[in-house]
Amino acid sequence: MLLAAGWLAQVLFRVVLESWRSVPLYVPDEVGYLLGGRLLAGGADGDLTGRLLYYGGYSLLLAPANWISDDPAIVYRAVLVTNALIAATLLPLAYLALRRLGMNQIPAYIAATLAALITSNVHYSQFALTDAVLPVMVLGWLLLVHSWLTSERQLHGALAGVLAAYMSWVHVRGFVVVIVFAGTLGVAWWRRWANRRGITVMAWLLIMTTVAGIQLNDWVRSQLYPRGAYGLDELLIDRITSLSGLGWTLSLTAGKLWYLVVSTWGIAGIGLIALAVAVKRDRVPMGTRVVAVQAAVSMVGVALATSAATPDEGTVANFVYGRYLTCFAPILFLAAVVLVTRAPAFTALRAVPITAAITMAAGGIVWLHAGDQLSRDFFLSTDFAEISFLTWNWEEFHLWFATIVALLLLAVIAALSVYGGRKAILGAVGLVAVLNIAAVLATTNHVVSYWDKRYAATASLKYELRANDKVGVNFPELGWRIWVLQAFQSRHGLVPIDRFGRFPLPADLTVVVVPWTPGTALTKTWPAAPADWRIVSAHKPGFGGWVAWRRVNTTTAP
Repeated sequence: MLLAAGWLAQVLFRVVLESWRSVPLYVPDEVGYLLGGRLLAGGADGDLTGRLLYYGGYSLLLAPANWISDDPAIVYRAVLVTNALIAATLLPLAYLALRRLGMNQIPAYIAATLAALITSNVHYSQFALTDAVLPVMVLGWLLLVHSWLTSERQLHGALAGVLAAYMSWVHVRGFVVVIVFAGTLGVAWWRRWANRRGITVMAWLLIMTTVAGIQLNDWVRSQLYPRGAYGLDELLIDRITSLSGLGWTLSLTAGKLWYLVVSTWGIAGIGLIALAVAVKRDRVPMGTRVVAVQAAVSMVGVALATSAATPDEGTVANFVYGRYLTCFAPILFLAAVVLVTRAPAFTALRAVPITAAITMAAGGIVWLHAGDQLSRDFFLSTDFAEISFLTWNWEEFHLWFATIVALLLLAVIAALSVYGGRKAILGAVGLVAVLNIAAVLATTNHVVSYWDKRYAATASLKYELRANDKVGVNFPELGWRIWVLQAFQSRHGLVPIDRFGRFPLPADLTVVVVPWTPGTALTKTWPAAPADWRIVSAHKPGFGGWVAWRRVNTTTAP
């Protein structure tokens, strides 16, 4: 009952945070998954040609939201509730993991609650992003692998393979998990950790499920990217075959490690050390050691692969970025808890300066590679929620300030946990809980709310649309962030039109969106506008200027 109540409280906390939202903010990412969900539910397709491919595995989870309603605002809210239901499952999974590692019920429940409240876990559940569900999947996969190795029940291994493969349906990070699990199966077959015939069956199941996901994503590509998706293959090859590319990859990998540690108040650094200790010590049970290796190798693989494939966009996020490693934050948090509660006080406390050294070294690599670009390049607070909270600066990035604050917090938390009595330990728990919740509330207010209102004001078409509207768009000169968002808001997709009349206007259109460029009179934004069309809204020229026109004799019911 306590677990159920905790899970429900986690769900409600997330739902309340996101209840006011109805417009995707991370564009094109969210829209890519949302259009995939609409497509898989049998709704209209879209055209995201030229954008990155957003995998269909997560969209499968979003498809039921489209059966509730075809109103994009309602669908989006239903998607966020789906996120909350799944993301909150982190609490019972974390509790199960800690109980397996020998922790008592009440401490395990408290630590699991804190793990579920990690800022990134709650923050990303407010968006239609894979990062809302991947932390649960990664932890669930590790638990299944542990169950298989400790009980030798083939079903657990088979389920671990299916879940690993499904993660490759969801995001490219899942392929790293597939490779790691395939390696685990190979070692298990060689070392005879389980029945070889069963391991062979697991391997085939892993391969077939992964191939099924590739086929699903190929179909999604054909439907939503008819003229091709933006490919990263050439970039990836260059990054791993040239000295400059390797320098970029390793520097950004260090930046991601830095972000992971600092964004968890240093606790993830303790978790890294805990994984190393678990792998090194022979007295740690084999199943636990294998899972620790899997977690560490998967994390490093994801960091390297995503860094190598990141385009240079002239942003601070090209040097420091946290989103792709958030799925490992709960695992490192749980590992840190086990180290602090089970290791001798001296060993546990010694992890703090080691964490500080790792964090400072990673920050130094970033600083040396980026130089003044950390202050000159474009900074977007949506990419730095926890860091902005630590520095209380939502406009600029401060590497060393955030580092020092995080390490000071870690020192206080560790001292209270290791040297204090029961009250001091409760104080450490309370401090972590307050930090997590305060960071979530602050970032929701200063980041999510701010950008949501700003983006909705500049790009959203939801107030101009009626249920059965057919929307035409003049794509040339119209900002892609505008038409990508509107592709989701239009229930029937977008139809290309030419505002200069070089090809006929489709007769069934009821709304047309055209760009508004500087120096152009409002009434001249659509030179070939028929006489029965009128302007219904306009957004000033500059970044993202556009005008919506409506056919005056439209009889579509609101």
